[in-house]
Amino acid sequence: MSKYVKQVLCIVTGILLTPITCASEQLSITWLENDGKPFYIEKSQANPYGGLCNEITDMLIEALPEIKHTKVMLPQKRGSKYLDEGHMACYACMIHREEKTNRATYSIPTTVYPPFSVLSTPDTAVKITQKHGNPVSLISLLTDANFIYGQNDARKFGNLIDTIAINTKLYESAALSSTGSNANYALLSQLEHGYIDYTIEYPFVADYYNQTNQKNIQKLAVNIPEKNMIFGAIGCSSSAPNNYAEKVLAKINTVLKNKILADEKYQLSQRIWLEQSFPEFSSHYQRYILEPLNVIATDGLKESAQPPAKSP
Repeated sequence: MSKYVKQVLCIVTGILLTPITCASEQLSITWLENDGKPFYIEKSQANPYGGLCNEITDMLIEALPEIKHTKVMLPQKRGSKYLDEGHMACYACMIHREEKTNRATYSIPTTVYPPFSVLSTPDTAVKITQKHGNPVSLISLLTDANFIYGQNDARKFGNLIDTIAINTKLYESAALSSTGSNANYALLSQLEHGYIDYTIEYPFVADYYNQTNQKNIQKLAVNIPEKNMIFGAIGCSSSAPNNYAEKVLAKINTVLKNKILADEKYQLSQRIWLEQSFPEFSSHYQRYILEPLNVIATDGLKESAQPPAKSP
C-alpha cells in the first residue's frame, strides 16, 4: 500500500471516528433526589413547583440540552455515598461552601435559607427556653445532658453549627435516626412521641410537618449571628473522573447566572416554601443572590472596556 493511500485512509478514518469520540465524551448528570419532604415533592396541582428542590433541577435540565440528564431517587445517606464513590452525579440542594470538599464541589449560591431552628414539642420547648434562653444558646443546650438530641444520621448544618457540634461532641451522643424513607417525617414523629427532646432543622420543615399532619412542633430561634447566612448550591461529585465537577459546574453556573436565578418562576418556587418562616427571604435573595451577579456583570463590562495595553 502506497504512502499516499495510507495517509488518505488515516484522514478518512479520523473523520469517521470524530463524531463517535465526541458522542462518547458527552457530559451527563445523574440528579440525585430523595423523599425528604419538603425538599423533594412530586409536582401536582396542589404543588405546581414540587418541593424546594424540584424546580431548579427541572430548569437546569431544560437549560442544558447538550447534557444527558437522569434522575435517581435515593435515601440521603446513600446519595452521599454515591457522590463519595465518584459517580457523575449532582444534588440540586446542598449547603453552599466556599471550598470544595472530598465529597462535593459547589456552584455559585442558588438561594438563601432561613437560620436553623431548634424543633421541639410545646412542653419541652418551654423547658428549653427557661434553661437556655430565647433565642436558644446552642452551645448551652447541646452540652445539657438532660435533653436528648436526635438527628438524621446524614445531616450536616454548614460550617458554624457543624463546628459547634464537633466541639461539643454532639454527634457522639446524638440519637441518630436512619435516613431511609421519609426521613424528616420519621425524625419529627420520634420527637412528637418523646423518643427525643429536640432536633435542629430548618423551620420550614416543621411548617410542612405541622400543616400536613395537624401537629404543633415548635420552632425555637437559635442565637447565631445573622452574618452566618446559609446558602443553597448545586453540589457535584469531587471525585468523579476527568475533572467532572469543574466541567459540569462551569455550564451550570453559566445558566444560573444568565437564566435561572433571576427567573420569577424559580424565585416563586423558593418563596412558597421559605417565606412563611423567613419573611426576609425576598430582600435577602436580592441582596445575597442577585446583587452579586450584577456586580460580576458590571465588573466584566468595565474590564472589557479598558483600552488595550500599549506595546513596549
